[in-house]
Amino acid sequence: MDFAKDWAILPEDHAEEVIYGQAGGEKLRMLVMKPDQPSRDLPSSCLVFIHGGGFGGGTAETLLPQCRFFAKKGYVCFSVDYRLMDIAEDGSPAADSLTLADCIADCKRAMRYVRLNAGQWNGNPDRIALFGESAGGYLASAVTALTHIEAAEADLSVSCVPNLLVIYNPITQLMGKWKMRVEHTSPSFPAADPTERWLSRHRRAHLLSPLRHITARHPATLAVHGLLDTAVPPEDSGEYTERLHQLGVEAQLELFPECQHAFALTNYTASDEVVQHTLDITASFLQSQAFDC
Repeated sequence: MDFAKDWAILPEDHAEEVIYGQAGGEKLRMLVMKPDQPSRDLPSSCLVFIHGGGFGGGTAETLLPQCRFFAKKGYVCFSVDYRLMDIAEDGSPAADSLTLADCIADCKRAMRYVRLNAGQWNGNPDRIALFGESAGGYLASAVTALTHIEAAEADLSVSCVPNLLVIYNPITQLMGKWKMRVEHTSPSFPAADPTERWLSRHRRAHLLSPLRHITARHPATLAVHGLLDTAVPPEDSGEYTERLHQLGVEAQLELFPECQHAFALTNYTASDEVVQHTLDITASFLQSQAFDC
């Protein structure tokens, strides 16, 4: 795999841009890569990728190298854009910004779109693995675990829960430093009492933390984290997989002792060898789950 190609769409990629919905007057797009030659006559399994960027940056192009790798193996791959938050200088959502719930709603819409339309690309709607990196790992976990967060117009007759979950250095709970991305919910903010403001935000953070809402219905999961990650504590991935084990859900935790945050991205914090190792571990996990392409 040529990692020097970075995140660009290349002519040989055959990436198709698809509009999967509209929200807030904005068209929601995803990129689709399908294998040139399916490995079998049956529909291929689908892999859906959600990019990171702290909820305020990033694009679907970011995870094209992953799509490229797995499309060559025979999977149908979808890389999702979602609406981004407007982040203030203190790291919190700006006034009148979109919220985490809006980002989650977009990603749930994307999953439902794939499930309803996978056949257009010879994909299997009953075999969908959801991937997320960093903030995208949060959104992938939220799509999976936060069944109580839904947009008013969501079609609940179509499941957004994946058949497998793969998360790289994911934000799985918002009770620590990532609480800054949670909006204030006090009706009298900013004039409310400081204690009231703190409690309202704390309650909202708990409501929006996937780690706090895992059930035994959660799909099998692979979590990969770098032990040198200072943006998202690796302990969070450890606690997430441990909770799944306690519930009887199959979960695999892979820790990279010398890796920082965003090690899964090409041309970023990790070497090509680390990126390749991450892809190989992921491919082995899919195979261990009999998730054939």
